[in-house]
Amino acid sequence: MSNHSTEAFEALKQRLPDWANRRPIAERYPDMDYGPLPVTPYICEEFFEQERAKIFKKMWLYVGRVERLPKAGDYFTQVIEAVRVNKNSTSPSFIICRDNNGEIRAFYNTCQHRGTTVCWNNHETWDTANRKYFTCRFHGWVYNTDGSLRSVPDEKLFFNLDKTTRGLKPVHCAVWKDFIFINVDPSPRQTLLEQIKPHAEQLKDFPFERIRRRGIWTATVNVNWKAAIDAFQEGYHVGTVHAATLPEAFCGSLNPYCRPTSARIFPQGNRSVTFMVSPDFTPPAVENWVRRRGASWYAAASGDSGSEFPGVNPDNDPFYAFDVHGVFPNLLVDPFIGGFYGHEFWPISVNKTRWIGSINFLAPQKPSDLIANEHGKTLLRDAFREDTVTLEATQVGLESGAIETAVLCDMEIAPRHLYNSVVALVNG
Repeated sequence: MSNHSTEAFEALKQRLPDWANRRPIAERYPDMDYGPLPVTPYICEEFFEQERAKIFKKMWLYVGRVERLPKAGDYFTQVIEAVRVNKNSTSPSFIICRDNNGEIRAFYNTCQHRGTTVCWNNHETWDTANRKYFTCRFHGWVYNTDGSLRSVPDEKLFFNLDKTTRGLKPVHCAVWKDFIFINVDPSPRQTLLEQIKPHAEQLKDFPFERIRRRGIWTATVNVNWKAAIDAFQEGYHVGTVHAATLPEAFCGSLNPYCRPTSARIFPQGNRSVTFMVSPDFTPPAVENWVRRRGASWYAAASGDSGSEFPGVNPDNDPFYAFDVHGVFPNLLVDPFIGGFYGHEFWPISVNKTRWIGSINFLAPQKPSDLIANEHGKTLLRDAFREDTVTLEATQVGLESGAIETAVLCDMEIAPRHLYNSVVALVNG
């Protein structure tokens, strides 16, 4: 929101870089390959199978937030297609739960009798259920919330059954700032904190633990997972894709093409970029009223210095809006002054991805907070709808045979770094 007079705005512009002649981000990372990118990694099934084997079956994957598991016995399930045994097998399901001792655990959702799925609830409802025990509905085997096998009907008829070896199969589970991750590799090559180190360091004091989900959306789209992520981690598209909703907010006279104000590239595919809100943007009357009372997802409430949200805007860029943290391999976390929004990208096949988007704010303290949250939620929902419209059209073009390489500009450094990191892991 702009509270500046014309004179003050002009004075502020004088203290900012000349955007038309601004030094490219690439100068900060001269060792990166800036050439054209072959499209094969977006369309090749063999390459996708290597991604599954070398990335998704080896790395920590975000599955949900601790806020979904407030009580002992609370659980939800998660299907992860990318870690299936082979390209023709069905996709495994996982139970994520809080056991009776308060520990967050994860197990394969598979009975150790004859392999039946134990919890049959719909993993795409985002509902949390609660059970004192997990009971297989086929033959009634019962498991404790810590995964141990509790009881077996007519147990005496089994041959030397050792119940201590027949608990639910665990998977590695770790929590950072209320984000729950799992790793299906029996011997992970890194800890979770080693994998997400740059984000964990930058956002170590950001109050994720006090922030709660206010909205969630999903779509299954015929697009490669990397191409899907790219649509949400660059601003080059804003002036066209969001022409009906957001262009004035992000494409003002100071920054007409929504260039990121800064970018940071880290090892192992991790990256972050920062975007600004245009200082000459005048919000509509309703939005202006809302922003005087609470935070939106790209502008703090009037008078909010952001002191409650340390870690945002790492380069102290002027007219800060939000950051985009690319948490490798398939998560975007976008903090702002007031909360964060995020994206999950779950590969189903080489050209099909399940996208999940969410908006999250501090728990409301007064009625005006609720109004601000709902207003921000609606704005973001409409922007997400516009973003997802382009995805399938991108994949159609990539698979058409009409394009052999993609060319990315300086402001598309996040997509380039993701691409290069994936290719390096697959080839390495």
